[in-house]
Amino acid sequence: MDTTPIPNSPAAEPESLNEPIEKVQGDEQPWPRKITMVRDSRKGMFYVPKKCPGLRNSRPSKGKIVYPQVYSIPLSHPDMKFFLRKYWPVPLAEDEDFHDLYKMFLTPFRGRPKELDSIAHLLVPVKSGGIWEPLGVVITHNLTQEGLDTMARADEIVDKIHQIFEFDREAAWYCFAQPSD
Repeated sequence: MDTTPIPNSPAAEPESLNEPIEKVQGDEQPWPRKITMVRDSRKGMFYVPKKCPGLRNSRPSKGKIVYPQVYSIPLSHPDMKFFLRKYWPVPLAEDEDFHDLYKMFLTPFRGRPKELDSIAHLLVPVKSGGIWEPLGVVITHNLTQEGLDTMARADEIVDKIHQIFEFDREAAWYCFAQPSD
């Protein structure tokens, strides 16, 4: 297992996380930074299943089989880059190499919005055929009744996520990849 710290990551500079935030000098902006991004329209590319699948059920004796799913907003590679440029504690260069993008995106760090505490590897059906496998911000799930009860305030959570990423991508019910042991 590679234990090399990620450049600009909290693991690379643990003492910097405990220091008080200083005022930014010059061109730099404090986080969250104001960043603009031109996005391509992905509307219509994916199936967006809005209907709640119901509580997960894996036993035919208890009724219809319902697979585990999450109500989530899929994130593209550019969305994650945008998020890191906006919220990462150390300003990232425009030409920053994002070969460790996923590690950086999943790393807890000071200033990370709490709405991004739950991330899943989604399986998003593409209308032209196939499956897109992005990471996604999980709003709720169908694993427990408490998870389904969270749907009552899902619109409020979706609005906060839209403000963080500055987009209007729709949330939907998606299957997700189970981590292998």
